[in-house]
Amino acid sequence: MKKLQRSLGLSSVISICTSSALGSGLFILPAIAIVHTGSSAWLAFFVAGLSVLPAALSKAELATAMPESGGTYIYLERTFGPLAGTVAGLGVYLVMLLKSAFALVGFGAYLSVIASLPLLPTAMGLLVVILALNVLGVGKVGGVLVVSVIISITGLFILATGASFSVRPELLEPFFANGLGEFIYVIALVFVSYAGITKIAAVAEEVKQPGRNIPRGILLSLLLIMVLYSVVNFVLAGNIPQKDFVGDLKPIYSLAERLGGSSLGVVFSVLGVVTMTSMANAGVLAASRFPFAMSRDQLLPDLLGRLHERFMTPIWSILLSGLVVAAAILTMDVEGIAKFASAFILLLFLLENVVVIVLRETRVQWYKPEYKSPLYPWMQLVGIVSGIAIMAAMGLTVLLAVVSISVPGLILYAAFSRLRTDRKGVLGFRGRRKDLVDVDATPKPRHHVEVVDLSVDASVVVALFGKEKTPEVLTELGVVLAGGGKVEVAYLTELPEQTVLDDLDEDTPVIRSLRRRLLAMAEKENVEMSFDPIVTHDLFKSINDISQRLHSQWLVVEWAGKGRGAFTFHNPMGWLQDHLSCNLVTVRDRGVRYYRKILVALKGTDVDRFVIDTARQYARAFDAEITFCRYVDSPLSEEGRARENEYLEKFSKYCRIDAKTMICEGDNEVDQLVAASIEYDLLILANYDEPNRLKRIFGTAHDEIMSQVACTAISIKAPK
Repeated sequence: MKKLQRSLGLSSVISICTSSALGSGLFILPAIAIVHTGSSAWLAFFVAGLSVLPAALSKAELATAMPESGGTYIYLERTFGPLAGTVAGLGVYLVMLLKSAFALVGFGAYLSVIASLPLLPTAMGLLVVILALNVLGVGKVGGVLVVSVIISITGLFILATGASFSVRPELLEPFFANGLGEFIYVIALVFVSYAGITKIAAVAEEVKQPGRNIPRGILLSLLLIMVLYSVVNFVLAGNIPQKDFVGDLKPIYSLAERLGGSSLGVVFSVLGVVTMTSMANAGVLAASRFPFAMSRDQLLPDLLGRLHERFMTPIWSILLSGLVVAAAILTMDVEGIAKFASAFILLLFLLENVVVIVLRETRVQWYKPEYKSPLYPWMQLVGIVSGIAIMAAMGLTVLLAVVSISVPGLILYAAFSRLRTDRKGVLGFRGRRKDLVDVDATPKPRHHVEVVDLSVDASVVVALFGKEKTPEVLTELGVVLAGGGKVEVAYLTELPEQTVLDDLDEDTPVIRSLRRRLLAMAEKENVEMSFDPIVTHDLFKSINDISQRLHSQWLVVEWAGKGRGAFTFHNPMGWLQDHLSCNLVTVRDRGVRYYRKILVALKGTDVDRFVIDTARQYARAFDAEITFCRYVDSPLSEEGRARENEYLEKFSKYCRIDAKTMICEGDNEVDQLVAASIEYDLLILANYDEPNRLKRIFGTAHDEIMSQVACTAISIKAPK
């Protein structure tokens, strides 16, 4: 497959980001904002910029993890599946093109100052030039944008500096001209000005050193635009009375004319035309990558994914984008539709914060961003809450925008895309998996399980995911459970659904080293063992298939816990944990290498026999002494103590091994068992179902014990 060339440096990245925000946000919207809220317009722009910051940081992280053309479409499709990707991709595509059309028509107010050129033919002519630049290559576009952005920013800062000396304090009062309600409304209104700041993510596949240039470009552009918006709005409000902005669609011209007469006004009208054209140029550049990316993912016809033989640009996608912009210019009330459609962008910014949380907390192996958003997850949560607040301020506009722009995507998916793809997305793989327990479900090849010898059953499967601290310990504990039977060690590597499995080298140096060490251990212990690296799109399905087809009795995995930078406890088996056909053993390795004292925690349920049988296997294998333990809430009566001792003695006899007993009495089970574990080398306990969903996400008592235990711990769970 032909790929786009990486030709955009940091300067081009900043230019694409800023040019997308310099247009209507500076040359038209300030007048509308000042009419609504007075001199506080500068603060409204600043607060709106702060509310964009979480999404900007999230998108910078996502872009370095998935530096591919498509931006928001890619992130939502990989996370939520093709339906969400189709709706979001087509929605963002239409929104970007409508804003480009708005920019081409919006410069009419400034063009009227320069010459009496007909608006529509001039806009169409500029569109042809923009399409030609995009076909010639993104490098050409980037070069043009760098020049236009430098000219625009320099000119605006010079104008703002000059205007700052003539600010009239009386024009700045009252600060909230129409009350706090109008101020909040203006924040929601001008939020759309920042929508283009993260457009660079749509062309991430064409950025040099994306892990460095994308986050720097987005953050520097956001800071620059926030300062520019605030300064320009402040000097506008301080130089021109609020009433004079009513109906004024060229406030920058009005300011320049007041400062330097009609000549200076003409200069900044030219600047407005150049800036608006740059905004349209950046919009077409970013938007054309959405059909290109969706075509490669089989959600749109293959034609849109083809590159020009010479220029290596998605020519058909660019031409389609040009037709959409032309149709919008000729037939639509572009200004109204562009503002209406921008509400959809607000929702997508919110969802991008959600995507970062989902990808981090599910711990998918392939999600490895070079840049990580700071203050996670609080930054994302602030973005989600502020996004909801802004949408509430916009009222029904958001609902109407989401419904109207989503409908084409839903129709496209139902009529075309769903017939060409069976992808699930991260949530589809990590959520409820009826296909893994439904005997009538049609199997679909998403892994290379055929590398495993399925002709010989394995008593134990040890699943390695690549982040285990000591895979030898997991394997050794699995060997004990095998009781002389075969042990299958599966090293699983998870890839995104769009990646061809054959493209990955399965025999990496890490895998070769691990294979050598484990097979040497097997030879020394005289154990039948096989080691197989497996590349998969569907981690859970691969594990389930291997354990079922090898008729395994045990599946051994390492305990994951919270992990660095996460706020939820990670269950490596997810939903599958409660639906396996074999026993699940989760190991929390604490670096103990000699197991002489084993503590067995009993709960007084039917599972206790299973726990004791497992503990007996380990005690015999390691020649270790066993202590049976029961936690009870204090205070414990004498009658209760006698009953507990009787229960423990019963199982001590059942175990047929000399065993000690102990009652842990206190107010907190976690604290008592953790304290008791200090004197032992191995803790064995059962993993019970937790009915409380919040506890299952943020941590059950079992999770806390596994997290804080002082010795190595083994948690076991029998199949239902």
